[in-house]
Amino acid sequence: MVMGIAAIAAYVLGPGLGGLIFSGLSRLGGANALNSTLVGTIAIVLLALVLDLLLVLTGRLTTPRGIRV
Repeated sequence: MVMGIAAIAAYVLGPGLGGLIFSGLSRLGGANALNSTLVGTIAIVLLALVLDLLLVLTGRLTTPRGIRV
């Protein structure tokens, strides 16, 4: 959810990961508009998956063996 909010932050001119997405959408119909939008979207999805994996691994490493499900 944090990655989605970080992407939307670019809409209000804040520093966010959605800069590529919104610049591509603003140039819709122009050269490389779709490429810019897709690169931004895929980068956000991959970063979200990597961060989720890190949080899962951290949870497994810090949870005692006796209370793991």
